[in-house]
Amino acid sequence: MEKTILDFQLSNKFEQYESHMIAEEQQSMFNEMGVKTFYIGKSLDDLQRATVIFQGPENVLYDIFMNPETKSIVEASGLIYAGPK
Repeated sequence: MEKTILDFQLSNKFEQYESHMIAEEQQSMFNEMGVKTFYIGKSLDDLQRATVIFQGPENVLYDIFMNPETKSIVEASGLIYAGPK
């Protein structure tokens, strides 16, 4: 197991991102992957910036964020995708 901390820009408002992340469908996907979300926080200076702390199997989140085939899933939350093109 490893912890992953992500700090990133959003294409939408934090509240929209947070709603997506805590939705039952998203949480079911995380559960199937063995991923727990420990923290979802917003920047006080930039309402389109978020920090999230996850815990899951080694490389599972890295693989999702670095795989161009999962780009649409990543972007659906509002996270601005910065992985391979």
